[in-house]
Amino acid sequence: MYSSTAGVGSSLQYLKKFPEYQNNQLLILAGLEMTIAYELLEARRRIWCSIFWKRSNSATKFAVNKKMEGIAFDAGTSIVNAGKLLNQYYEEHEINDLDREAWSQIIMSLINANCWLKEQFGVDCKSKQLKIDL
Repeated sequence: MYSSTAGVGSSLQYLKKFPEYQNNQLLILAGLEMTIAYELLEARRRIWCSIFWKRSNSATKFAVNKKMEGIAFDAGTSIVNAGKLLNQYYEEHEINDLDREAWSQIIMSLINANCWLKEQFGVDCKSKQLKIDL
């Protein structure tokens, strides 16, 4: 498992334990974005492990790398979207002292996941971003 996958997964688990999770649309949407990011990163890992890199021809390696670039970029986008939704929730609602530690665990796990994603797949994300037509 990638560390970015673990970070998103732990952030999602902390979010699901947060008292307002089931009652607030912003938190539910943030949870969905985290789930998407987690599933994408797991799919990337499965794709990576599914081929024999030494025996594969260059066309196969190229196609698999392009697919993995897109998956990393989309996972990063979902992490950023989840962060925006959590920021919006924080601005609109007051977090009491009892929930502050749980909230900080959610945020720190998501920040770490984003940092680890950039560290592990930053080149992939930039490659995909440069190819998007504006």
